[in-house]
Amino acid sequence: MTTNQHIHDAANQLAHEGKKPSVALIKSRLKQPANMRDIIETLKTWRFDPNSKPQIPQTTASETKIPNDIAAAITPLQLEISQLQQEVQLLKTELVSIKQTLLAD
Repeated sequence: MTTNQHIHDAANQLAHEGKKPSVALIKSRLKQPANMRDIIETLKTWRFDPNSKPQIPQTTASETKIPNDIAAAITPLQLEISQLQQEVQLLKTELVSIKQTLLAD
């Protein structure tokens, strides 16, 4: 549930209790912190049409592109880490072999 939905629900709850929703009353009812600007804007919308649904922010293409770009950058790094882990394992095995050879002499 978005912050705007929480604000909208608080305004509805206050109205059902017979109270006139205000910024202070709504802020006191919220269980999570909210930006004052969001409370004011949502309250204005609610006062205009209390039965309206709060607007859910739409994600833009650039917002969804960032995670895709990150995923594209992570994939080669994961491959490189895997290769490095294999090299480390080979070096450990070689080191054990060298130690055994030295201790045997």
